[in-house]
Amino acid sequence: MNFFKKAVFCLPVILGCSLAGRSQQTGQLQPIPLQNLDAFRDPGKNWNLASNASADPEKEGNMKAIPGEGAVVDIMNPKDNTHLITKEEYGDLQLELDFMMAKNSNSGVFLEGRYEVQLLDSWTKTHPQFSDCGGIYQRWDDARGQGREGYEGVPPLMGVARAPGLWQHLKIIFTAPKFNDKGEKIANARFEKVFLNGVLIQVGVDVTGPTRSSYFQDEKPTGPLMLQGDHGNVAFRNIRYGKQDNAKAEESTDNPILLNPQGRPYLLRSFLNYGDRKLTHVISDGNPDQLNFSYNLKQGALFQIWRGDFLDVTEMWHDRGEPQLAKPRGSLLILSDAPALAVLATAEDAWPDSIAFDDFHNEGYTLDAGRIPTFQYAFKGMEVADKISGQAPQFIRREIAVTNAATGLYCRIAAAKSIEMIDKNLYAVDDRTYYIRLDERFKPVIRSTAAGKELIVPISQHADPLIYSITF
Repeated sequence: MNFFKKAVFCLPVILGCSLAGRSQQTGQLQPIPLQNLDAFRDPGKNWNLASNASADPEKEGNMKAIPGEGAVVDIMNPKDNTHLITKEEYGDLQLELDFMMAKNSNSGVFLEGRYEVQLLDSWTKTHPQFSDCGGIYQRWDDARGQGREGYEGVPPLMGVARAPGLWQHLKIIFTAPKFNDKGEKIANARFEKVFLNGVLIQVGVDVTGPTRSSYFQDEKPTGPLMLQGDHGNVAFRNIRYGKQDNAKAEESTDNPILLNPQGRPYLLRSFLNYGDRKLTHVISDGNPDQLNFSYNLKQGALFQIWRGDFLDVTEMWHDRGEPQLAKPRGSLLILSDAPALAVLATAEDAWPDSIAFDDFHNEGYTLDAGRIPTFQYAFKGMEVADKISGQAPQFIRREIAVTNAATGLYCRIAAAKSIEMIDKNLYAVDDRTYYIRLDERFKPVIRSTAAGKELIVPISQHADPLIYSITF
């Protein structure tokens, strides 16, 4: 079967200015200490010191504080629902922090206590509004008349929010309003750039005054940082601030070529970078619900997934197609490029980085009626069918069926710094960066390695396919 001929479909090519980009490395940022709450003004009892937080992604409002220090967790109750407001005041600054949302929870980050970047459980939202995660919240004025009170809200450029109970990263580059010697405002507050989970989602947004629900209604050159605590349970950690980093976001060219699936999934074969290596036998699958993945046909490896827009293919077409690379445009989660399957003498044997050339034979892929691909290959005399779908916006689903499975055959589902079982068949990976849910018929092993942890599953004794999902 020739896989070059299996994915020849028409897709609109979008030309325009590319605004999605990766955030740059930051300079020296000063942390706000979270060993206690001394940095904040009169913190309410709803704010709890913790070492970490957990939230059940299926239970509305559920959030727990894990004892320790280094994070703050807002667990509201009828008597306590205060904001967390710093004693120190800031003007122009760069702010970075991690946050975790409970299911259907709502919060916000207010620069100077006045200008809000919205935080919301906007997981799977493909066309976000100003009220979704990463939006610049609207202003409000009752005097404008019924139905017109709200104005100036700005939605994020892309929906890249992650699931409840997972840590997310926010980076804000903010310019404070400016005033003359008479105290008259001469320049508006401005969000220069906002990045959510590594993706540029706001660029050059002026705010003419305090947004709705701000702590202050006036404007000044400086003000405190405010973390909203009265709308829903939320957690924060790694809060850092410092001098603005105005490095440009990575962009393609003035006229990039962008691919986005229209109405049905789309598969594209291309080269892709994986770290400092160029992978030459890659299929990327894009879905209208904006949950996408890439697959290495030489190793049977699902090596990256991302939420958001599909691919920038400018380098495949400009300058005679050099260096021939496609680039994911959303919030990227890098997985392992090592083979998914290996035959081990014992469950303690090291996982191989690659497969010998003679042990692996690619046999192409097929598409079902819903255009879900099943990748097929022969591995050490076994026939493997690897079906992967990103069509459910909540998760990537993978089903691996092996014919004539050899004794000692394992599947490695995850390799990370940390893996913990948090519920029956549900695992949190890399300090709650993503979830894995496993078919309950299979019994995984969490084992230690020099790099951290691995989640492996013996499959040689099972006739049924191995099924698991990745949620992020």
